[in-house]
Amino acid sequence: MTGDLTLYAFKLSLWAGAPRLAIHELAIPNVKQVEVDLSKAENFAPSYLKKNPNHTVPTLEIDENNDKNYLQDTESVVEYLNSLAGNKLSLPNKKAEIDEFIKEMHEKADVGNPLFFTSGTKEELESKKNDIIPFLENRIKGWEVYLKEAPEHADLYKKNINETKAVLDIYNGSDSNAMFLSNKELWESGKQFLDKAESLLKSNGDYLFGPYSIADIHFTPYLFRSTLVRKPEQVFENRPALKAYYDRIQSRPSFSKTFQ
Repeated sequence: MTGDLTLYAFKLSLWAGAPRLAIHELAIPNVKQVEVDLSKAENFAPSYLKKNPNHTVPTLEIDENNDKNYLQDTESVVEYLNSLAGNKLSLPNKKAEIDEFIKEMHEKADVGNPLFFTSGTKEELESKKNDIIPFLENRIKGWEVYLKEAPEHADLYKKNINETKAVLDIYNGSDSNAMFLSNKELWESGKQFLDKAESLLKSNGDYLFGPYSIADIHFTPYLFRSTLVRKPEQVFENRPALKAYYDRIQSRPSFSKTFQ
């Protein structure tokens, strides 16, 4: 292993789940994990922005004799961890297909976070508000503190404060129709991607591309989040291969170490 590794993550983060899972799946030793509490907007702290100006998790710090380099997106972090284990999770003959699948997951089909923070019905809004409201209020408090500490990032903090207050207003009683529509459109995108996974599993067997691979590392947190933002029966309806797959990945020791 080259250098000392520190993974900046958040246990409840969707995409930080992928490198956390990879560390367990690949048995990579001596990776220090630092919790970045997104509920307090710690990913916007001035000190964190120096590591990752995109204010996202995960971030992997690679420290070689105090020469620190940072990988700032999920794909790069997982790829690096896989390389440390001799590319154990790579399938060279299916690389193009896997790359395309992962790219779509992180772009067009990346709906897990907005689905978590929005609601599609009045009933869902009421069931979520006691969790969502304090989460968002604490983020605003964090940004307000950082605004005083680092006025050079004022535009970034003010933008997020204003956008979050708009979501809070909906949870506190303002018109919710636009949110409901957006939530339903997001879930349509999510369902299309789940259908794609179902098709792959029917063609390839136990895992997305046959053997367990880097694609499964990325898709596991995606599917786990799907079961949190929708009822499991909605996720697995008419997707028997996906349901069997989820049972299979849940039985792997790495799953419980990462998500439970």
